Amino acid sequence: MKHVLSHWLQTQQTNLLQWWSHLHDVTTGSVAILSHLDPQRFASALTAAANGDDQSLRALFSELIADQSDADLPTLVRHLNQLHRIARTALLHDNADPATIDSLAQLFEHALVTLADVWSEHTSQLIHEREFIAASLDAASAAADQRALQLKALNDISQRLSATLDHDALIEIVIDSLHRLTDAYHVALWLTDSDRRFRVVACRGSTEGPSVGHVLPATNPVIQAAFTGTSGTFWPTAPTDPDHQWLLAGCSVLVIPMTGGEGVIGAVTLQERYNPLDLRFMQDLAQSIASQAAIALQNADLYHTIRTLNAELEQRVIERTRELEEEKDRLATLHAIASEVNRSLDLDLILNNSLEMLAHIVQAEHASILLTEEESPSLLATRAILGRKVTPDNMVRFAIGQGIAGWAAQHGQTVLVNDVQQDDRWVTIPGSNRKREGSMIAVPLFVQGEVLGVMTLSHSRPNFFHEGHVRLLNACAGTIAIGINNAKLYRMIIDESNRRSELLERQQRETSQITAILQSLLDGVLVCDIHGSILSVNQAAGRILHRPIEELLLWNMHDLIQHCLGTHAADLPLEELFRRPLTTDGTPRTFTTTTTIGNATINFSLSPVLNENDRTLGALLVLRDITREVEADRMKNEFIGTMSHELRTPMTAIKGFTQLLAMGGLGQLNDTQREFVNTIYNNTERMINLINDVLEITKIESGSIDLEWRSLHLAEALSGVIAELQSQISQRQHQLTISIPPGLPLIRADAMRLHQILYHVLLNAVKYTPAGGKITIAVREILNVDFPEPVRSTLNTNHRYLLLSISDTGVGIRPEDLPRIFDRFFRAENPLKVEAGGTGLGLSIVKPLVKLLGGHIWAESTVGQGSTFYIALPVATERA
Repeated sequence: MKHVLSHWLQTQQTNLLQWWSHLHDVTTGSVAILSHLDPQRFASALTAAANGDDQSLRALFSELIADQSDADLPTLVRHLNQLHRIARTALLHDNADPATIDSLAQLFEHALVTLADVWSEHTSQLIHEREFIAASLDAASAAADQRALQLKALNDISQRLSATLDHDALIEIVIDSLHRLTDAYHVALWLTDSDRRFRVVACRGSTEGPSVGHVLPATNPVIQAAFTGTSGTFWPTAPTDPDHQWLLAGCSVLVIPMTGGEGVIGAVTLQERYNPLDLRFMQDLAQSIASQAAIALQNADLYHTIRTLNAELEQRVIERTRELEEEKDRLATLHAIASEVNRSLDLDLILNNSLEMLAHIVQAEHASILLTEEESPSLLATRAILGRKVTPDNMVRFAIGQGIAGWAAQHGQTVLVNDVQQDDRWVTIPGSNRKREGSMIAVPLFVQGEVLGVMTLSHSRPNFFHEGHVRLLNACAGTIAIGINNAKLYRMIIDESNRRSELLERQQRETSQITAILQSLLDGVLVCDIHGSILSVNQAAGRILHRPIEELLLWNMHDLIQHCLGTHAADLPLEELFRRPLTTDGTPRTFTTTTTIGNATINFSLSPVLNENDRTLGALLVLRDITREVEADRMKNEFIGTMSHELRTPMTAIKGFTQLLAMGGLGQLNDTQREFVNTIYNNTERMINLINDVLEITKIESGSIDLEWRSLHLAEALSGVIAELQSQISQRQHQLTISIPPGLPLIRADAMRLHQILYHVLLNAVKYTPAGGKITIAVREILNVDFPEPVRSTLNTNHRYLLLSISDTGVGIRPEDLPRIFDRFFRAENPLKVEAGGTGLGLSIVKPLVKLLGGHIWAESTVGQGSTFYIALPVATERA
């Protein structure tokens, strides 16, 4: 029948739930099923109970009773009976058999029994919990009473600790409180000493424990960790350690570190023999007391430190007040001395007044000031004596380093001698009545590291002076030294002013004389500064340049040179002169050129203006009217040219007829006649060559040479010259060496003039080299910067050049003759002078020709070893 009932409950579950949800209690009017009881779950649990499984039903009732704290058992039973009636009514409505209706009654009866069991279990549990809570409340009340007593005790201890800042009293309060409240067998208070070791400072209880002064050994790391930890450590039984005899056998031990702001400052140890576990319950109380004790002890130490600092501060204030009073006196003295020093620049007045003021302040009996002598700075001489005038009789001199005063000047240190009889530096002055007794101070007077003198003060009583006097004198020494220095400077300024006044007057007289001389010169003179601004012009310069002096003074030298010379302005390089005013041998450089202004020929000469240190101050331009000299030279050249032409005509006739006679055109000649004819011919040839050289020089000087510019190979020009002189080279058995590297650039020159230059130079080497000598010809490309300094300044800075050198092993040229070898008609004295012959015109023709080609020629020579001639010619690309 249970299966029939279970099946019916499942099929009618929806209807039952609907009916149960509308069921109300006729007594209370409330819902029959409580809000926490799920009707569907109850129906399912009832169906499971019909099948013999009442676990779901029991769980449902347990949750219902636990959640519904205000529900009672009779109400729940009445609700279940109402559910039973509704289910029975539905079962009757379905015409169920009586057995099924009885099964339903048994099922609800079983549910009621289950409800009662669950209710009984719940009630028993509630009773047990309330009994436990009551017991806990009793225990908490007892603990609260104990805690209240401990708090009261802690409050009393805190008040007692706060009432004093005495270190020893605090220790007594802590140790008494710990022993009284814990009643331990032995209590000890440990504090760290200066070596950071734990030492017993107070103890109570048994005499077996550690006494005052006992030091904790550092051998057991466990015990050390307990003392230096952050919380208390409890040992039911004392650790065994022979080095820690303060641990009592059979006692429990509680170690509580005392922690302050800077770490552990101490510890409290409690040992209990009779009631070991009591210490465990006292740990919190002991920890609180130890914490308050640490704070109180630190406050006491801080208070003691503050009191000590206050005492030291008061003492420092007293000392500083005294120092300030002394400083005030020193400043007043300094002010008085400074006022006295600034009031006058008279040296004797400054020395005497300063000496009197200082001697009065330090109460010195004797005082003097010694200054270094101007003529002998290593000597100190008396310049002021207290109360007396310096005379030759009382003046003394000391060498710096001699005596106490000399030692002070030498070492730059103030000397305080308490007893001069005991000082080896004392020097007795011959003829002086000064006794060697008492005390003395010697103060050096310095200005900017230079010793000016020494100030000495003395007293007949030993140990009279002290460090305060030294500080005062040191402070005043600087002011006095400045006053002495100012007085000396003033005297020097007056002397220098007088000297400069005399010098100015003399310079003004000299300037007037120079101006008069300058204005009377026939040559024009212009002077400019380093920037080119014209500073001075004489009358002759204005006359030559056809401009008033006032206008020329407004010009700049650069512009004036450019205006007067035009394209030839580069001949007077003013900037180059300013950059390098001296030659390599240290002489001032000079640039010259000539130009025409109007109908006059003017020579311009530019040179630097230097001071005594060869520093460039400006430049000097001298203008010389050389019209008459040029005209005379022109007339001379015309005369020489005319005469040369006139001489050349008969000489040509003589040469022609001589050749005709030599060839036998007028009949055969005997040997004597032929020799005479050859002599006439050779001399005629020499005369014609001489006339040609003179004509050539005349053309060069008159500027009438026309150049035919072409790009030439220097090697080709050399080959033509060598071919022309080959017979002479072979005749004298010279060894000729030529070094010309391939790929040299062309030069731009006149072929005939280049041949003429090379011919004369090479002929010179052949003629003045003994038979069997060596002649070397070398050519190389070179830049301006690679030339020697005297040559470099004559050549264009940015051009490239070919440098031709012709060296020989001839007789050489004496150093005094070397500068004159390019002069006309000059022939140096040497062993081959007569044999070589010549007129001395060859090299004088070469030099101007080289200059016309834009090059430069110079020579180097050593007597007896030979000579080298250098010819620099610009390459064709640079000349184009």
